Amino acid sequence: MLAQVINPVWSFTEIQARVVRVIDEAPGVKSLWLKPNRRFGAFVAGQHLLLELSVNGARLGRCFSLSHAPRADRQLRLTIKLKDDGPVSHAAHALTVGSIVRLSKAQGDFAPKSASTPLLLLAAGSGITPIMSHLHTLAASQSTRDVVLVNSIRTERDLIFGEELRELALLWPQLRIHLHVSQESGRLDPDALAALVPDWAERETLLCGPVGFMQSVAAMYAAAGHSERLHSESFGRAASVVDPDAAQHEVSFAVSGNTFTAQAGQNLLEAAEASGLKPRFGCRRGICRTCQCRKQSGTVLNQLTGQISGPGEELIQLCISTPQSAIDIAL
Repeated sequence: MLAQVINPVWSFTEIQARVVRVIDEAPGVKSLWLKPNRRFGAFVAGQHLLLELSVNGARLGRCFSLSHAPRADRQLRLTIKLKDDGPVSHAAHALTVGSIVRLSKAQGDFAPKSASTPLLLLAAGSGITPIMSHLHTLAASQSTRDVVLVNSIRTERDLIFGEELRELALLWPQLRIHLHVSQESGRLDPDALAALVPDWAERETLLCGPVGFMQSVAAMYAAAGHSERLHSESFGRAASVVDPDAAQHEVSFAVSGNTFTAQAGQNLLEAAEASGLKPRFGCRRGICRTCQCRKQSGTVLNQLTGQISGPGEELIQLCISTPQSAIDIAL
């Protein structure tokens, strides 16, 4: 198509973007600056999007937080940590200036509920990325809100956006930053948090980081009776919590002839993987539809919507479907 020869990201139907800058942020961490086509629209701080890349001939996707505030030039920043078992992160790190990628629209509501309550931002590792989007947005507006960031990292070499954070603190005096180095000080616990932020329990809190870190902080807030003040964005998806006494259902992949069992409450993707099978997947969050397939018979519960399917043929997503009966799937 002539339009795509002139402008490679032009499309009637897809959101595409060109890589315009690649920046090394820390060991194993790169930022991609992207210029999307007009189909992308707008976003707000704290949102994420699906990045789709070609990996060994297959289109795979994974969700990443936008790590900068909205800009007048419409450029987007994704900051991506390389993961040993993450094919999308490896493909993203191989991108160069001029590469074309596919995106989804921005999604999510990881944001404070109040515009004036003192704010605590808790980040660990690459969980700093949506937090940076909020910090840039607040600093650009010269917000008078009292904001404290506690950034937990394993070692000082793992710090992402170190210079950028120092510049923000200089330009915006409302921001106070505490760096917690777990290799030196141990994991962030209630005593450590209270030492850094004595009024933590009175602040609205945004939390983002690895699953273990988030579970630890959530337990801390629950024990103090302040769970309602905590809003979180997960970096990495915890496995489904399954009742060991839950009913088991047989699942048949009709094309390949494979059969396995899945418990009510366990999504079909995890059940298949636990049985040694390797169905295609992308985001594992019900967004990218890479794991979408046709259910031929049986009923499933959609874990996102809470809806139970009919017994006949329909498209389902393995990563968010848990069995309610025996299932036949066209895979």
